[in-house]
Amino acid sequence: MLQVQIVRDDRYLRHKTGLSHPESPARLSAVYRMLDWDHPGGFIEKQARPITLEDLERVHTPAYVRIILATARQRLTHLAPDTIASRDSCLAAWLAAGGCVLGVDDLLAGRCQACLVLCRPPGHHALADRAGGFCIFNNLGLAARHALRRGLRRVLIVDWDIHHGNALQNLFYADDRVVYLSTHLPNAYPFTGKLGEVGVGPGAGHTINLPLPPKWGDNDAMTLYRVVLEQLVERFSPEMIMVACGFDAHFRDPIGATLQTEASYAGLAQLVATLGPRNNDIPLLLALEGGYDPDTLTACVAEVLAALQDQRHGQAVWSAQSQKADELLARAGRVHAGFGLWLD
Repeated sequence: MLQVQIVRDDRYLRHKTGLSHPESPARLSAVYRMLDWDHPGGFIEKQARPITLEDLERVHTPAYVRIILATARQRLTHLAPDTIASRDSCLAAWLAAGGCVLGVDDLLAGRCQACLVLCRPPGHHALADRAGGFCIFNNLGLAARHALRRGLRRVLIVDWDIHHGNALQNLFYADDRVVYLSTHLPNAYPFTGKLGEVGVGPGAGHTINLPLPPKWGDNDAMTLYRVVLEQLVERFSPEMIMVACGFDAHFRDPIGATLQTEASYAGLAQLVATLGPRNNDIPLLLALEGGYDPDTLTACVAEVLAALQDQRHGQAVWSAQSQKADELLARAGRVHAGFGLWLD
């Protein structure tokens, strides 16, 4: 069984967004209750710690950091039309980034093989100089930059949130040390992540965007990810796998619009665990992104944890065929084949 660490912190619950905002403290409260009362345990548990200002400014501009610090003096601040900060949001966001960096350090020190950071606010839409999409700081972007500073040469970021991680893409668009792979709805916020967005300069081919067709389901997701991830792990040889672990592709999510269920998240977690720490000794970091129905989010997190802890969990008999996945792979192949990173 893998050594699995969870980073959780009640200070994440102090990020208040208003009574009707989908990114609410109720999301994590439900998950934390499940961990305390319904989950069998068997994992390492840690609180988050803040990162240094110097580390934060490796991704975000000093002027933007000052804007976020100033929110502590206001009851509510609208950082963007969809992104609200309360007095304690700066602390929560700082600790969300810090929880991910802590996960990197503990993975590299061998204190765990997989780490799930159950944090909020999310991060993959937080650009260098502005908030958006409910995100304040770029949690996984900061973690990946930290891993590279610690000496890693190749990091794979897998983003299975239903929204494209525009800020993660921007951060590493010209960097050949990071592969960014995203599956997402093409006509949803932030309206980026087209198939032809592949990276520039040294990073050409290292951004892989796979916009999903309508009525995307569990078997489609598993077929697609098995093909792409197996090839990427073999050819890119990542030294760490990071997952932007959003659950808003679930059919019960109020924001997502696909047919996926919690079974696909168990399968995906099993896949990254098998390709990562279980068979190849590649450490695995997962950080919570979307998922806006608290009960559904809780069920998905429970499935992911079970798959990380038990190498048999999530091994459903998935069909080897998916017309939707095959068509998407064929389209992606015409764009990416020349780079040789995951397709000939």
